[in-house]
Amino acid sequence: MKPLSTSVLLVAGITFGLLASATPATSQQSRVDAKINIPYSDAKPILQVLREDLLPAELRAKTPAEREVVWPDWVSRRDRTIRARVEQGDEDSVVHFLLFGTMFTKEPMATEGELAALIDRPAEAPRSLRARVEDFVAAVALPSTNERLQFARQVITRKGIDPATEAGKSQMRRYLEERTKIVGDTAVQSRKAVLDDPGADSLDRRTLFRNRGLTFNTSIFVNLAIEQALDAIKAKGLVRPGTVRRIAIVGPGLELNDKQDGYDFYPPQTIQPFAIVDSLIRLGLGRPAELQVTAFDLSPRIIQHIEAARTRARAGSPYLLVLPRNLDRPWTPSLVKSWKRFGDRIGEETKAVAPPASAGRVEVRSLLVRPSVVLSTTPRDLNIVLQRVEPVSTSEQFDLIVATNILIYYDAFEQSLAVANIAKMLRPGGFFLSNDRIFELPASPIGSVGYTDVSYLEIPGVGETGDRIVWYQRP
Repeated sequence: MKPLSTSVLLVAGITFGLLASATPATSQQSRVDAKINIPYSDAKPILQVLREDLLPAELRAKTPAEREVVWPDWVSRRDRTIRARVEQGDEDSVVHFLLFGTMFTKEPMATEGELAALIDRPAEAPRSLRARVEDFVAAVALPSTNERLQFARQVITRKGIDPATEAGKSQMRRYLEERTKIVGDTAVQSRKAVLDDPGADSLDRRTLFRNRGLTFNTSIFVNLAIEQALDAIKAKGLVRPGTVRRIAIVGPGLELNDKQDGYDFYPPQTIQPFAIVDSLIRLGLGRPAELQVTAFDLSPRIIQHIEAARTRARAGSPYLLVLPRNLDRPWTPSLVKSWKRFGDRIGEETKAVAPPASAGRVEVRSLLVRPSVVLSTTPRDLNIVLQRVEPVSTSEQFDLIVATNILIYYDAFEQSLAVANIAKMLRPGGFFLSNDRIFELPASPIGSVGYTDVSYLEIPGVGETGDRIVWYQRP
Protein backbone atom coordinates (compact mmCIF):
# COMPACT_ATOMS: atom_id res chain seq x y z
CA MET A 1 0.00 0.00 0.00
CA LYS A 2 1.40 3.37 -1.00
CA PRO A 3 1.41 6.40 1.32
CA LEU A 4 -0.93 9.33 0.93
CA SER A 5 0.14 12.02 -1.50
CA THR A 6 1.93 15.10 -0.18
CA SER A 7 -1.02 17.38 -0.90
CA VAL A 8 -3.50 15.04 0.76
CA LEU A 9 -1.25 14.78 3.80
CA LEU A 10 -0.82 18.54 4.12
CA VAL A 11 -4.55 19.12 3.90
CA ALA A 12 -5.21 16.31 6.36
CA GLY A 13 -2.55 17.69 8.65
CA ILE A 14 -4.16 21.10 9.11
CA THR A 15 -7.72 19.91 9.30
CA PHE A 16 -9.62 19.60 12.50
CA GLY A 17 -10.55 17.15 14.16
CA LEU A 18 -14.91 18.26 14.67
CA LEU A 19 -29.43 7.80 21.80
CA ALA A 20 -36.64 6.88 27.20
CA SER A 21 -38.48 4.41 26.03
CA ALA A 22 -36.50 1.23 26.41
CA THR A 23 -35.41 -0.54 23.26
CA PRO A 24 -34.38 -4.19 23.34
CA ALA A 25 -30.73 -3.16 23.59
CA THR A 26 -31.10 -0.53 26.31
CA SER A 27 -33.42 -2.67 28.39
CA GLN A 28 -30.64 -5.29 28.67
CA GLN A 29 -27.91 -2.86 29.64
CA SER A 30 -26.29 -3.48 33.01
CA ARG A 31 -25.70 -0.84 35.60
CA VAL A 32 -23.55 2.12 34.60
CA ASP A 33 -19.94 1.04 34.95
CA ALA A 34 -17.84 3.15 37.28
CA LYS A 35 -15.16 5.40 35.77
CA ILE A 36 -11.80 5.11 37.48
CA ASN A 37 -8.33 6.54 36.97
CA ILE A 38 -5.64 4.13 35.87
CA PRO A 39 -3.89 2.81 39.02
CA TYR A 40 -0.12 2.84 39.43
CA SER A 41 -0.07 -0.97 39.34
CA ASP A 42 -1.12 -0.82 35.67
CA ALA A 43 1.42 1.86 34.82
CA LYS A 44 4.36 0.23 36.62
CA PRO A 45 5.15 -2.39 33.93
CA ILE A 46 5.18 0.39 31.32
CA LEU A 47 7.46 2.58 33.41
CA GLN A 48 9.84 -0.34 33.80
CA VAL A 49 10.36 -1.02 30.08
CA LEU A 50 10.07 2.33 28.29
CA ARG A 51 13.22 4.33 27.75
CA GLU A 52 13.55 7.05 30.35
CA ASP A 53 13.56 9.79 27.70
CA LEU A 54 10.05 8.63 26.66
CA LEU A 55 8.68 9.12 30.16
CA PRO A 56 7.15 12.38 31.45
CA ALA A 57 9.81 14.64 32.91
CA GLU A 58 8.12 14.57 36.33
CA LEU A 59 8.52 10.78 36.55
CA ARG A 60 12.09 10.44 35.38
CA ALA A 61 14.92 9.77 37.80
CA LYS A 62 12.46 8.63 40.47
CA THR A 63 12.41 5.30 42.24
CA PRO A 64 9.34 3.07 41.84
CA ALA A 65 8.28 3.98 45.37
CA GLU A 66 8.55 7.69 44.63
CA ARG A 67 6.59 7.29 41.41
CA GLU A 68 3.82 5.46 43.21
CA VAL A 69 3.49 8.33 45.70
CA VAL A 70 3.18 11.04 43.04
CA TRP A 71 1.14 8.95 40.58
CA PRO A 72 -2.41 10.08 41.59
CA ASP A 73 -1.42 13.74 41.41
CA TRP A 74 0.35 13.24 38.08
CA VAL A 75 -2.74 11.55 36.61
CA SER A 76 -4.98 14.43 37.71
CA ARG A 77 -2.68 17.06 36.26
CA ARG A 78 -2.15 15.21 32.99
CA ASP A 79 -5.92 14.73 32.64
CA ARG A 80 -6.37 18.51 32.82
CA THR A 81 -3.61 19.00 30.27
CA ILE A 82 -5.10 16.54 27.79
CA ARG A 83 -8.58 17.98 28.18
CA ALA A 84 -7.20 21.45 27.46
CA ARG A 85 -6.16 20.12 24.07
CA VAL A 86 -9.85 19.77 23.20
CA GLU A 87 -10.19 23.56 23.20
CA GLN A 88 -7.05 23.82 21.11
CA GLY A 89 -8.58 21.33 18.69
CA ASP A 90 -11.73 23.43 18.47
CA GLU A 91 -9.58 26.36 17.36
CA ASP A 92 -7.99 24.16 14.70
CA SER A 93 -11.50 23.17 13.59
CA VAL A 94 -12.41 26.80 13.05
CA VAL A 95 -9.34 27.25 10.85
CA HIS A 96 -10.30 24.24 8.79
CA PHE A 97 -13.83 25.57 8.41
CA LEU A 98 -12.44 28.93 7.32
CA LEU A 99 -10.20 27.39 4.67
CA PHE A 100 -12.48 24.71 3.25
CA GLY A 101 -16.09 25.62 4.10
CA THR A 102 -18.39 26.50 1.21
CA MET A 103 -21.75 27.73 2.53
CA PHE A 104 -20.54 31.12 3.82
CA THR A 105 -18.64 32.14 0.69
CA LYS A 106 -18.50 31.89 -3.10
CA GLU A 107 -14.71 31.79 -3.05
CA PRO A 108 -12.94 28.51 -3.91
CA MET A 109 -11.45 26.35 -1.20
CA ALA A 110 -7.88 27.15 -0.25
CA THR A 111 -5.17 25.36 -2.19
CA GLU A 112 -1.84 24.08 -0.95
CA GLY A 113 0.00 26.95 -2.62
CA GLU A 114 -2.31 29.55 -1.09
CA LEU A 115 -1.83 28.03 2.33
CA ALA A 116 1.93 28.17 1.94
CA ALA A 117 1.67 31.84 1.01
CA LEU A 118 -0.55 32.57 3.99
CA ILE A 119 1.88 30.78 6.31
CA ASP A 120 5.13 32.21 4.95
CA ARG A 121 4.08 35.56 3.44
CA PRO A 122 0.76 36.74 4.93
CA ALA A 123 0.91 40.06 3.10
CA GLU A 124 1.11 38.22 -0.21
CA ALA A 125 -1.82 35.87 0.38
CA PRO A 126 -4.00 35.69 -2.77
CA ARG A 127 -7.10 37.83 -3.13
CA SER A 128 -9.45 34.83 -3.10
CA LEU A 129 -8.14 33.71 0.27
CA ARG A 130 -8.41 37.19 1.76
CA ALA A 131 -11.95 37.46 0.36
CA ARG A 132 -12.73 34.11 1.99
CA VAL A 133 -11.56 35.49 5.34
CA GLU A 134 -13.77 38.56 4.94
CA ASP A 135 -16.79 36.38 4.10
CA PHE A 136 -16.07 34.22 7.14
CA VAL A 137 -15.77 37.22 9.47
CA ALA A 138 -19.11 38.57 8.25
CA ALA A 139 -20.81 35.17 8.58
CA VAL A 140 -19.54 34.61 12.13
CA ALA A 141 -20.85 38.04 13.12
CA LEU A 142 -24.36 36.99 11.98
CA PRO A 143 -24.50 33.17 12.24
CA SER A 144 -28.30 32.89 12.29
CA THR A 145 -29.25 29.21 12.86
CA ASN A 146 -26.19 27.75 11.12
CA GLU A 147 -24.68 25.28 13.63
CA ARG A 148 -21.20 25.50 12.18
CA LEU A 149 -21.08 29.26 12.27
CA GLN A 150 -22.53 29.23 15.79
CA PHE A 151 -19.74 26.89 16.83
CA ALA A 152 -17.10 29.14 15.26
CA ARG A 153 -18.59 32.16 17.03
CA GLN A 154 -18.48 30.35 20.38
CA VAL A 155 -14.82 29.45 19.91
CA ILE A 156 -13.88 32.98 18.88
CA THR A 157 -15.91 34.55 21.70
CA ARG A 158 -13.98 32.38 24.19
CA LYS A 159 -10.88 34.26 23.05
CA GLY A 160 -12.40 37.53 24.28
CA ILE A 161 -13.38 38.68 20.79
CA ASP A 162 -16.79 40.23 20.07
CA PRO A 163 -17.59 39.38 16.43
CA ALA A 164 -20.48 41.89 16.38
CA THR A 165 -18.29 45.01 16.63
CA GLU A 166 -15.90 46.53 14.12
CA ALA A 167 -13.08 46.32 16.63
CA GLY A 168 -13.94 42.69 17.26
CA LYS A 169 -13.92 41.93 13.55
CA SER A 170 -10.42 43.38 13.27
CA GLN A 171 -9.35 41.22 16.21
CA MET A 172 -10.94 38.21 14.54
CA ARG A 173 -8.99 38.77 11.34
CA ARG A 174 -5.72 38.90 13.26
CA TYR A 175 -6.67 35.86 15.32
CA LEU A 176 -7.56 33.82 12.23
CA GLU A 177 -4.31 34.77 10.50
CA GLU A 178 -2.25 33.87 13.58
CA ARG A 179 -4.12 30.64 14.24
CA THR A 180 -3.87 29.53 10.62
CA LYS A 181 -0.13 30.09 10.69
CA ILE A 182 0.19 28.04 13.89
CA VAL A 183 -1.86 25.16 12.50
CA GLY A 184 -0.14 25.30 9.14
CA ASP A 185 3.36 25.49 10.62
CA THR A 186 2.68 22.44 12.76
CA ALA A 187 1.47 20.48 9.73
CA VAL A 188 4.40 21.50 7.55
CA GLN A 189 6.98 20.70 10.22
CA SER A 190 5.40 17.30 10.85
CA ARG A 191 5.60 16.52 7.15
CA LYS A 192 9.18 17.69 6.79
CA ALA A 193 10.35 15.88 9.92
CA VAL A 194 8.60 12.59 9.27
CA LEU A 195 6.64 12.04 6.09
CA ASP A 196 9.25 13.28 3.64
CA ASP A 197 12.06 11.40 5.42
CA PRO A 198 12.12 7.68 4.54
CA GLY A 199 14.47 7.11 7.46
CA ALA A 200 12.29 8.84 10.03
CA ASP A 201 11.96 7.00 13.31
CA SER A 202 8.80 4.92 13.53
CA LEU A 203 8.27 6.46 16.96
CA ASP A 204 7.78 9.85 15.30
CA ARG A 205 5.37 8.37 12.77
CA ARG A 206 3.27 6.65 15.42
CA THR A 207 3.00 9.80 17.55
CA LEU A 208 2.81 12.30 14.70
CA PHE A 209 0.10 14.55 16.19
CA ARG A 210 1.21 14.39 19.83
CA ASN A 211 1.70 18.17 19.99
CA ARG A 212 -1.53 19.18 18.25
CA GLY A 213 -4.97 20.01 19.53
CA LEU A 214 -7.39 17.10 19.84
CA THR A 215 -9.64 17.32 16.81
CA PHE A 216 -12.72 15.24 16.11
CA ASN A 217 -13.15 14.44 12.46
CA THR A 218 -15.18 11.61 11.04
CA SER A 219 -15.43 10.00 7.61
CA ILE A 220 -17.18 7.12 5.88
CA PHE A 221 -13.80 5.98 4.54
CA VAL A 222 -12.39 4.41 7.69
CA ASN A 223 -15.67 2.62 8.35
CA LEU A 224 -15.21 0.70 5.12
CA ALA A 225 -11.85 -0.42 6.45
CA ILE A 226 -13.31 -1.51 9.79
CA GLU A 227 -16.01 -3.57 8.05
CA GLN A 228 -13.45 -5.31 5.85
CA ALA A 229 -11.31 -6.06 8.91
CA LEU A 230 -14.29 -7.56 10.73
CA ASP A 231 -15.11 -9.64 7.66
CA ALA A 232 -11.56 -10.97 7.53
CA ILE A 233 -11.58 -11.80 11.24
CA LYS A 234 -14.87 -13.65 10.76
CA ALA A 235 -13.47 -15.56 7.75
CA LYS A 236 -10.60 -16.82 9.91
CA GLY A 237 -13.06 -18.10 12.51
CA LEU A 238 -11.74 -15.77 15.20
CA VAL A 239 -15.22 -14.42 15.99
CA ARG A 240 -18.35 -16.56 15.87
CA PRO A 241 -21.61 -15.23 14.36
CA GLY A 242 -23.95 -13.50 16.79
CA THR A 243 -21.39 -13.18 19.60
CA VAL A 244 -20.57 -9.47 19.43
CA ARG A 245 -22.84 -7.58 21.81
CA ARG A 246 -20.93 -4.87 23.65
CA ILE A 247 -18.90 -2.43 21.58
CA ALA A 248 -16.87 0.62 22.56
CA ILE A 249 -15.80 3.37 20.22
CA VAL A 250 -13.01 5.63 21.40
CA GLY A 251 -13.49 9.02 19.75
CA PRO A 252 -16.60 8.57 17.54
CA GLY A 253 -15.97 11.89 15.79
CA LEU A 254 -18.22 14.71 14.65
CA GLU A 255 -18.10 16.13 11.14
CA LEU A 256 -18.08 19.92 11.13
CA ASN A 257 -17.41 19.95 7.40
CA ASP A 258 -16.02 17.20 5.22
CA LYS A 259 -12.24 17.26 5.61
CA GLN A 260 -11.54 16.15 2.04
CA ASP A 261 -14.10 18.09 0.04
CA GLY A 262 -15.30 20.90 2.32
CA TYR A 263 -18.96 19.84 2.23
CA ASP A 264 -21.01 21.70 4.82
CA PHE A 265 -24.49 21.80 3.26
CA TYR A 266 -26.00 19.46 5.89
CA PRO A 267 -26.06 19.43 9.70
CA PRO A 268 -22.98 18.25 11.66
CA GLN A 269 -23.11 14.48 12.08
CA THR A 270 -21.43 11.50 13.67
CA ILE A 271 -21.01 8.35 11.60
CA GLN A 272 -18.96 5.64 13.29
CA PRO A 273 -21.39 4.49 16.03
CA PHE A 274 -24.02 3.76 13.40
CA ALA A 275 -21.55 2.37 10.88
CA ILE A 276 -20.29 -0.22 13.40
CA VAL A 277 -23.83 -1.42 14.10
CA ASP A 278 -24.56 -1.53 10.36
CA SER A 279 -21.45 -3.65 9.69
CA LEU A 280 -21.96 -6.08 12.57
CA ILE A 281 -25.53 -6.80 11.47
CA ARG A 282 -24.54 -7.15 7.81
CA LEU A 283 -21.76 -9.60 8.68
CA GLY A 284 -23.97 -11.56 11.07
CA LEU A 285 -21.57 -10.93 13.96
CA GLY A 286 -24.17 -9.18 16.08
CA ARG A 287 -27.96 -9.35 16.56
CA PRO A 288 -29.80 -6.01 16.27
CA ALA A 289 -31.67 -6.35 19.56
CA GLU A 290 -28.50 -7.16 21.52
CA LEU A 291 -26.00 -4.58 20.28
CA GLN A 292 -24.91 -1.96 22.81
CA VAL A 293 -22.45 0.75 21.76
CA THR A 294 -20.62 3.00 24.19
CA ALA A 295 -19.07 6.11 22.64
CA PHE A 296 -16.16 7.38 24.73
CA ASP A 297 -15.05 10.94 24.12
CA LEU A 298 -13.47 13.98 25.77
CA SER A 299 -15.37 16.58 23.77
CA PRO A 300 -18.51 17.99 25.44
CA ARG A 301 -19.69 18.93 21.95
CA ILE A 302 -19.69 15.33 20.75
CA ILE A 303 -21.29 13.98 23.92
CA GLN A 304 -24.01 16.65 23.72
CA HIS A 305 -24.59 15.87 20.04
CA ILE A 306 -25.21 12.17 20.70
CA GLU A 307 -27.35 12.92 23.77
CA ALA A 308 -29.49 15.30 21.69
CA ALA A 309 -29.91 12.55 19.08
CA ARG A 310 -31.00 10.14 21.84
CA THR A 311 -33.54 12.66 23.11
CA ARG A 312 -35.06 12.97 19.65
CA ALA A 313 -35.00 9.19 19.23
CA ARG A 314 -37.00 8.73 22.44
CA ALA A 315 -39.67 10.89 20.83
CA GLY A 316 -39.57 8.64 17.75
CA SER A 317 -37.39 10.78 15.50
CA PRO A 318 -34.70 9.11 13.37
CA TYR A 319 -31.18 10.43 12.86
CA LEU A 320 -30.41 11.99 9.48
CA LEU A 321 -27.16 10.92 7.87
CA VAL A 322 -26.00 12.68 4.70
CA LEU A 323 -23.45 10.78 2.62
CA PRO A 324 -21.91 12.85 -0.19
CA ARG A 325 -19.70 11.39 -2.89
CA ASN A 326 -17.40 13.66 -4.86
CA LEU A 327 -17.65 12.36 -8.42
CA ASP A 328 -14.34 13.97 -9.34
CA ARG A 329 -12.38 11.98 -6.75
CA PRO A 330 -11.11 8.54 -7.83
CA TRP A 331 -12.87 6.34 -5.28
CA THR A 332 -11.98 2.66 -5.51
CA PRO A 333 -14.77 0.26 -6.59
CA SER A 334 -14.89 -1.23 -3.07
CA LEU A 335 -15.41 2.22 -1.53
CA VAL A 336 -18.19 3.02 -4.02
CA LYS A 337 -19.86 -0.32 -3.27
CA SER A 338 -19.63 0.34 0.48
CA TRP A 339 -21.05 3.85 0.05
CA LYS A 340 -24.01 2.58 -1.97
CA ARG A 341 -25.06 0.00 0.62
CA PHE A 342 -24.09 1.89 3.76
CA GLY A 343 -26.92 1.97 6.27
CA ASP A 344 -29.17 -0.64 4.66
CA ARG A 345 -29.28 -2.60 7.95
CA ILE A 346 -29.94 0.35 10.27
CA GLY A 347 -32.26 2.71 8.42
CA GLU A 348 -34.15 3.73 5.32
CA GLU A 349 -33.28 5.89 2.34
CA THR A 350 -34.92 9.30 2.29
CA LYS A 351 -34.99 12.18 -0.16
CA ALA A 352 -31.42 13.31 -0.57
CA VAL A 353 -30.35 16.66 0.80
CA ALA A 354 -29.79 18.86 -2.26
CA PRO A 355 -26.23 20.16 -2.56
CA PRO A 356 -25.64 23.76 -3.66
CA ALA A 357 -24.05 24.51 -7.02
CA SER A 358 -20.84 25.46 -5.20
CA ALA A 359 -20.42 21.85 -4.05
CA GLY A 360 -19.43 20.80 -7.58
CA ARG A 361 -20.07 17.34 -9.01
CA VAL A 362 -21.43 15.48 -6.02
CA GLU A 363 -23.87 12.61 -5.61
CA VAL A 364 -25.72 12.50 -2.31
CA ARG A 365 -27.41 9.73 -0.36
CA SER A 366 -29.53 10.58 2.67
CA LEU A 367 -30.41 8.01 5.30
CA LEU A 368 -32.76 8.01 8.28
CA VAL A 369 -31.24 5.89 11.06
CA ARG A 370 -33.93 4.14 13.07
CA PRO A 371 -34.55 5.48 16.61
CA SER A 372 -33.81 2.04 18.11
CA VAL A 373 -30.34 2.14 16.57
CA VAL A 374 -29.73 5.65 17.85
CA LEU A 375 -30.76 4.57 21.34
CA SER A 376 -28.36 1.64 21.26
CA THR A 377 -25.48 4.14 21.47
CA THR A 378 -24.64 5.78 24.78
CA PRO A 379 -22.02 8.54 25.08
CA ARG A 380 -19.61 8.61 28.04
CA ASP A 381 -17.03 11.19 29.02
CA LEU A 382 -13.71 9.36 29.25
CA ASN A 383 -10.04 10.16 28.84
CA ILE A 384 -8.82 6.84 27.42
CA VAL A 385 -5.20 7.62 28.32
CA LEU A 386 -5.88 7.93 32.03
CA GLN A 387 -9.34 6.49 32.66
CA ARG A 388 -11.49 3.44 32.04
CA VAL A 389 -14.82 2.02 33.11
CA GLU A 390 -14.64 -0.81 35.60
CA PRO A 391 -17.07 -3.62 34.75
CA VAL A 392 -18.20 -6.02 37.43
CA SER A 393 -17.68 -9.21 35.44
CA THR A 394 -16.33 -10.59 32.18
CA SER A 395 -19.86 -10.57 30.75
CA GLU A 396 -19.85 -6.78 31.11
CA GLN A 397 -16.56 -6.26 29.31
CA PHE A 398 -16.49 -5.25 25.67
CA ASP A 399 -16.37 -7.76 22.83
CA LEU A 400 -15.00 -5.14 20.44
CA ILE A 401 -13.27 -1.79 20.90
CA VAL A 402 -12.53 0.52 17.97
CA ALA A 403 -10.24 3.56 17.94
CA THR A 404 -9.36 5.12 14.59
CA ASN A 405 -7.17 8.19 14.11
CA ILE A 406 -6.94 8.63 17.89
CA LEU A 407 -3.73 7.20 19.35
CA ILE A 408 -1.57 9.16 16.92
CA TYR A 409 -2.40 12.24 19.00
CA TYR A 410 -0.49 10.87 22.01
CA ASP A 411 3.13 10.13 22.87
CA ALA A 412 4.54 6.65 23.47
CA PHE A 413 3.88 6.65 27.22
CA GLU A 414 0.32 7.95 26.84
CA GLN A 415 -0.42 5.42 24.10
CA SER A 416 0.82 2.61 26.31
CA LEU A 417 -1.41 3.77 29.17
CA ALA A 418 -4.37 3.91 26.76
CA VAL A 419 -3.67 0.34 25.63
CA ALA A 420 -3.59 -0.79 29.27
CA ASN A 421 -7.02 0.79 29.83
CA ILE A 422 -8.42 -0.67 26.62
CA ALA A 423 -7.19 -4.15 27.58
CA LYS A 424 -8.86 -3.94 31.00
CA MET A 425 -12.19 -3.11 29.38
CA LEU A 426 -11.86 -5.85 26.75
CA ARG A 427 -13.04 -9.38 27.49
CA PRO A 428 -10.59 -12.27 27.04
CA GLY A 429 -10.58 -13.09 23.33
CA GLY A 430 -12.04 -9.69 22.46
CA PHE A 431 -10.67 -7.51 19.68
CA PHE A 432 -9.32 -3.99 19.52
CA LEU A 433 -9.20 -2.51 15.99
CA SER A 434 -7.17 0.55 15.10
CA ASN A 435 -5.49 2.19 12.14
CA ASP A 436 -2.86 3.57 14.52
CA ARG A 437 -0.04 1.12 15.23
CA ILE A 438 0.50 0.72 18.96
CA PHE A 439 3.70 -0.01 20.84
CA GLU A 440 3.61 -3.68 21.74
CA LEU A 441 5.78 -3.63 24.84
CA PRO A 442 7.02 -6.86 26.46
CA ALA A 443 4.31 -6.53 29.10
CA SER A 444 1.58 -5.46 26.63
CA PRO A 445 -1.80 -6.95 27.66
CA ILE A 446 -2.90 -7.28 24.02
CA GLY A 447 -1.09 -8.31 20.84
CA SER A 448 -1.56 -8.05 17.10
CA VAL A 449 -2.91 -11.16 15.37
CA GLY A 450 -3.40 -9.79 11.85
CA TYR A 451 -4.24 -6.77 9.75
CA THR A 452 -6.36 -5.64 6.81
CA ASP A 453 -5.18 -3.26 4.10
CA VAL A 454 -7.94 -1.22 2.45
CA SER A 455 -7.70 1.21 -0.46
CA TYR A 456 -9.88 4.32 -0.72
CA LEU A 457 -8.60 6.30 -3.71
CA GLU A 458 -6.72 5.56 -6.92
CA ILE A 459 -4.80 8.75 -7.60
CA PRO A 460 -3.08 9.03 -11.00
CA GLY A 461 0.67 9.25 -10.61
CA VAL A 462 0.45 8.31 -6.94
CA GLY A 463 -1.38 5.01 -6.79
CA GLU A 464 -3.73 3.74 -4.15
CA THR A 465 -4.20 5.43 -0.81
CA GLY A 466 -5.93 3.92 2.17
CA ASP A 467 -5.57 2.42 5.63
CA ARG A 468 -4.19 -0.55 7.45
CA ILE A 469 -6.44 -1.80 10.25
CA VAL A 470 -4.48 -3.85 12.77
CA TRP A 471 -6.30 -6.55 14.75
CA TYR A 472 -5.25 -6.66 18.39
CA GLN A 473 -6.61 -9.38 20.64
CA ARG A 474 -6.63 -9.88 24.36
CA PRO A 475 -5.48 -13.42 25.25
